[in-house]
Amino acid sequence: MISLQQQLRRQWLLTLLLLLLPLLWLADYGVRQLTTHTVLSRLQHDADGLIAALTQDAQGHWQVDDSRLGTLYQRVYSGHYFAIRDQQGTDLRSRSLWDKEPPAIQLASGVVRHWQQPGIQGDQLDEQWLSQAQGIRVQNHDFTLWVAEDIAPLHNELSQYRLAALALVICAMLLLMLIQRRQLSRAFTRLEPLQQQLRELRFGERDGLNAAAGHYPQEVQPLTEEIDRLLSLLQQRVSRSRNALGNLAHEMKRPLQQLQLLAEQLDPQHQQQQREALQRLRQLVERELKRARIVGMSSPGRQTKLSEDLPPLLQVLQQLYPQVRLQAHYPQSGVLPQDRDDMLELLGNLLDNACKYASGQIDLHISSHENDWQIMVSDQGPGIDQRERERLLQRGTRLDEDRIQNNAQNNVQGSGLGLAIVSDIVASYSGSLQLRANQPQGLCVIVTLPATAGR
Repeated sequence: MISLQQQLRRQWLLTLLLLLLPLLWLADYGVRQLTTHTVLSRLQHDADGLIAALTQDAQGHWQVDDSRLGTLYQRVYSGHYFAIRDQQGTDLRSRSLWDKEPPAIQLASGVVRHWQQPGIQGDQLDEQWLSQAQGIRVQNHDFTLWVAEDIAPLHNELSQYRLAALALVICAMLLLMLIQRRQLSRAFTRLEPLQQQLRELRFGERDGLNAAAGHYPQEVQPLTEEIDRLLSLLQQRVSRSRNALGNLAHEMKRPLQQLQLLAEQLDPQHQQQQREALQRLRQLVERELKRARIVGMSSPGRQTKLSEDLPPLLQVLQQLYPQVRLQAHYPQSGVLPQDRDDMLELLGNLLDNACKYASGQIDLHISSHENDWQIMVSDQGPGIDQRERERLLQRGTRLDEDRIQNNAQNNVQGSGLGLAIVSDIVASYSGSLQLRANQPQGLCVIVTLPATAGR
């Protein structure tokens, strides 16, 4: 399953890396350049001082006036060094070099070069020199002046700065990630009401999301509007389909009556066949009309509230079959999680079959158990023998053919399709259907449905 939070966190982390890594490199480059320029500026200042201190004695020998130099050039391995050479063999160098040989380089006057090189090594020394060499002219005499400074301490400080900056950046990224995670959690929390409303919609506790009120975040508002449109369209289609089926059954009654009259004019040999065919058609029409009256107003997706939905169903059946007594026992606060229309059709067909084939009292018991709901309809009619009950419960066996023919012969109103429809509905909810003999006579139908509405 794809997690939007994880995707957003990855993208946020990638964005931070793409932004911060160049910034880190730029900051490091800037610090290194600033350090280098600072040291070079200091070297140039020292070079200017050395040029000013370069003098010639009475014998014509060149020398550096030590009194004009700082003590850094007098202390051995101080990290500050110089050397002044010419092509005539003059070689003036700082005492700080001790026995270290400076680089041999000759430059023309006005030429300046900078470079880094390893310095004095050993005895706990690991120097890195930043060197500057330049060609100078003093009293029409050309020299090459070399000055150097140990920048290893600066490199160490720069490394510490890098580690501190990296640690700071990592802490900042972690903090930003935590802030982003909290913000995302708070943002997705605003979708929890939508999740709850969708759950209520699935259980039939509401008809839509009411997206037009604009209570949802702007990003999901179009989605909720489309869901509302889809729900409205589906409800209209279901209602139109059931209304059309009921209207069709109603409109077929008059042509069937006319066909019945025409059948009476046939010769006796064909009258029986024609009556049976018309009787089957009439039973189908009556079944659809009763179904429309039983289900009533279509409410697809809504749960079945027993205290609200059962009394109208029982009232309709009592009006259709005044010769029977309907006794219903069910929890007043009970709510079947299955679709209301499906449950009313299931209960309607079970009770309708019982009313058609039985007399006296018909009992309906609905009870809730830990993991399922049990619906039991028992009558005192002729019942069904054991062999036929077992055959009816076999997969693919339907009552349609046999019961319709028997009804036509016995002039019983209705059809055997009711139990087949019940079986289909029960199977769609992964439930079970049982047929038992009622005592002292009749049939007992037991339907077991899961306590959840999964299909």
